[in-house]
Amino acid sequence: MVLVLILLLALPLLPPARAEASLIAPRLFLPDPSATHGSTPAPTPEPTPDPAIRFEPEAGLPLPCPEYHLTEKRPFAFGGTVISEVPLTRVAATVSDGAGNILLETEAAPDAEDETATRFPLWDRTFPFEDDSLSARTDFAALQPGTYTFTLKAANQAAEETVLYAAPFTVDRATALHTLIPNDLRDTWPAAAAYLGEGALPFTYKTGVYNQIWVDSGWTARNLVSIDTPFGEDWRVNKAAEEPFRQAVRYMRTTYVHVGGRWNSGIVRLSRLVRSYHGPFIGRQEENSPFLSPHVLGLAVDLNPGGPNEAVPENWDTFCTEISENLIYNGIKEQNGLKYYDFTYIGTWGTAYEHVPTVLQNYLLYELAFYRAGFFWGAYYDHTCDGSHFGLGEYDPQIFSDSPLALRKVFEYIDS
Repeated sequence: MVLVLILLLALPLLPPARAEASLIAPRLFLPDPSATHGSTPAPTPEPTPDPAIRFEPEAGLPLPCPEYHLTEKRPFAFGGTVISEVPLTRVAATVSDGAGNILLETEAAPDAEDETATRFPLWDRTFPFEDDSLSARTDFAALQPGTYTFTLKAANQAAEETVLYAAPFTVDRATALHTLIPNDLRDTWPAAAAYLGEGALPFTYKTGVYNQIWVDSGWTARNLVSIDTPFGEDWRVNKAAEEPFRQAVRYMRTTYVHVGGRWNSGIVRLSRLVRSYHGPFIGRQEENSPFLSPHVLGLAVDLNPGGPNEAVPENWDTFCTEISENLIYNGIKEQNGLKYYDFTYIGTWGTAYEHVPTVLQNYLLYELAFYRAGFFWGAYYDHTCDGSHFGLGEYDPQIFSDSPLALRKVFEYIDS
């Protein structure tokens, strides 16, 4: 009896049977300090923000690398964005020589209150060589021909400085034969390459005086064609753009317009509004920048350059006033069997050509011919307002077709 009583008292202290334990998934139990000391359990700490910093490249403006050679005495724009989960405290770029000596160093301290503290762009596409961006302040034009190393670093509130990118690159002599690189075309390389098709880019070229670019004659022979125009001279255009150019020329030949108001143009053929032009194909850089003009690809033409069409940002306000506020579209009208687009101008612009205010001419050419043929208008650039520029393979013209910024007035066409 005593033995049974001892067994009954001891059984609750024995471990569970091994067979039953095998049915329970294994788990790791840590001792609870509060259970031992009788204190209140410690609150669960807030998760620490991810301190990771990463770099998001920009296809049209890659960082210096072995594949793409830079050119002596020419600035170089690089793009991309440094991204951080917590505010950045420093972003820096350095260029060093073969011995590790730092020759160029630029840095920025992002404002913790600003959105750029977690998404820091390396360049300002609006004013890439006039702003205070990291790209603009890295003076590649000061480098002699040779091989260097480019390094991009960043730090944030939760992490020490991190190297995001490091690669060697080469600077070639200005007199050397260069191979076109994405950075030569501002940020439009992806769009241009897609428009031209496989194998069209790159090409080789040499730089000359007065911003001239001498494009490889073999490339121009393979890629440029001539089209007839109403101006007594053929245009050399890229074969990939031949049909859009022909279509724009066709619209200029067959479209008629009338502008009344301060002046009375009468019914005038649209092509009569072209008083001068540059291109399409011209080997040159953009004005006041080292980027190559889209003209080197045979994808753009400048009409009526200068005056209100000069490439300056201030002209955007001029166009908005004179076109949006002072130009009234009266619709399609007909006289002696000839249909035309009828407008009234109520502004006070002081110069005219063919009795059409010069501030309106390129708008009418774009609205009634080039937009319909798929061209982008340089008046819509975000880095300037270039009313003379009509281009392909840069930006989608539909971007502005339904935008509040669009200057369009005609949505139904005579020959639709």
